[in-house]
Amino acid sequence: PMKAARPRSIAAISPNTIWRDEQPGRMLHEAHTGPLASLNYTPKARYYGSITTSGFYPFVAAQLWHWTGDKNLVRPYVDPAIAALKWLDAFCDHDKDGFCEYKTRSELGLENQAWKDSSDAIVYEDGSQVPKPIATCEEQGIVYAAKMNLAEVLWWFDRGDEAKYLYQSAKELKKRFSEAFWMESEGFFAMALDPDRRQVSSIGSNALHCVATGIADTALVPRTLKRLFAEDMFTGWGVRTLSSQHPAFNPYSYHRGTVWPVEHGPFAIGAYRYGCHDHVERVCRSQFETAALFDFFRLPECIAGHQRDQDHPFPAVYPAANSPQAWSTTTVYTLLQALLGLQPFAPLRMLFVDPHLPAWLPEITISDLRVANAIVTIRFFRKSNGSSDYKVLEKRGWLHVVRQPSPWSLTASYGERAKDILMGLAPGH
Repeated sequence: PMKAARPRSIAAISPNTIWRDEQPGRMLHEAHTGPLASLNYTPKARYYGSITTSGFYPFVAAQLWHWTGDKNLVRPYVDPAIAALKWLDAFCDHDKDGFCEYKTRSELGLENQAWKDSSDAIVYEDGSQVPKPIATCEEQGIVYAAKMNLAEVLWWFDRGDEAKYLYQSAKELKKRFSEAFWMESEGFFAMALDPDRRQVSSIGSNALHCVATGIADTALVPRTLKRLFAEDMFTGWGVRTLSSQHPAFNPYSYHRGTVWPVEHGPFAIGAYRYGCHDHVERVCRSQFETAALFDFFRLPECIAGHQRDQDHPFPAVYPAANSPQAWSTTTVYTLLQALLGLQPFAPLRMLFVDPHLPAWLPEITISDLRVANAIVTIRFFRKSNGSSDYKVLEKRGWLHVVRQPSPWSLTASYGERAKDILMGLAPGH
């Protein structure tokens, strides 16, 4: 779809700037076509009230580069991506503490402008609403990943000074992040910082994005994962948006207790990058078993946050959940990417593979996978000793399939990489 798209989402200065929460560089959040939006009774015909989209845009542009290596295709997205990051730096740090916060300016704008955009999503530990501006932990991670990934693209586009600036900015953000958001007593990241820069200590799924984006210090990841998989957070069908022990928990609340499949794909890839393969398997199994219970093996938008037990053998659906839903559709592909360690790097005509297949998925074949202008079919299989291997069944075009942990791995050792290189020299690899 991005091949056919064009970067037209940049906000322009207009009389409707405040009404639409619109600012130069900010990316579009919603475009409604209903009568209220069309008649301008609401700002939703073209509404910009999100900080998430402006962070995702540079990240997605970088992924397009990784998969295609096509400068002509990616180039139109580079300057809009830079503009989005400039907007985040210039307009979102309300208290000048180095973190991105949100606060609506529109009289009918969204109160919460992170990915959890329902009005009651961000709550203190007593259940009361957190006033604005708010800096949520996951948005810092998204900004970090956006800057790191776009810095790499800029380097390839011979824009070294801009690449260096983004890289250094991301590194500094990561250093500040743990100091401000880590809760030692909980072994977890705070959901957010409130207007007084105090930690919002509620336990929610926000922190899994700290693993997904790589902003979490490696030393803090084991405790973070342990907390995410505790019974009050992990239902058996996935991670709740809010702990079941929280006074504001409601298994049918949009962002205060439901389970969202879309969170689990990036979470699995993040856990893979940290070398936590057992957790990758557990995340993937929960989502595949959920999908198996729905028509067409289709993951819905979100499901109720009941514990998986004899009383709840089926994941009840949030009443207004969309199905199909585009976010949830992406989850299946990202889960497989985590299990197989698939990481394309089209600029060098390379596909990195690092499979860790669980016992319940002993074999899988990926057919006609396109990287740059090459197409490859690969069979992945689990061996009798529990390790995983692969065989290239067909390849058309110039592509090197290389057995290696992800180039973006946060834990892989030189010894592990050397061993995989030797294994990759075997016939069929």
